[in-house]
Amino acid sequence: MANAQPSDIPGDRDTALDRLEPLVGRWEVEASFEAGFFGPDTTAVTDRSGRTTFEWMKTKRFLIERSTVDNPIAPDTIVIIGVGSDGEFIRHHYDSRGVNRTYQMSLHQDTLRIWRTEPGFSQRFTGTFSADANQIAGAWEKSTDGTTWELDFNLTYFRIMS
Repeated sequence: MANAQPSDIPGDRDTALDRLEPLVGRWEVEASFEAGFFGPDTTAVTDRSGRTTFEWMKTKRFLIERSTVDNPIAPDTIVIIGVGSDGEFIRHHYDSRGVNRTYQMSLHQDTLRIWRTEPGFSQRFTGTFSADANQIAGAWEKSTDGTTWELDFNLTYFRIMS
């Protein structure tokens, strides 16, 4: 049985992964925070020092997202995106603070959605691609009860290279 394979190795590549292709490339990222975000009496801040790269892992079965930010208060991240059993996407997020989270994600036509529902801290992002697919404008929202949502911060991606 030298050729035996583990039973958890999937057969063919899921074609749902093809929907991720519009993300592939290098992006500049701008985050905008309202006054008070970083504590009482702090002013509104817009920071465009972020860089994000989306690239396929060998065999194109997973998309890897790497983000770095020059601002020391923002974490660097790595995300591994794959297909869930429902045909939508699962994002495994890890960042330089030691945070690891699992999100669900959908990408249909020009709308990117990311969300997680967790007791005490749920999050969601909705972003819309520009007509030329070189910008994604969106916002992260947060909720402590999973019902009432408030703006966390605005986030816009600007494509640098495909």
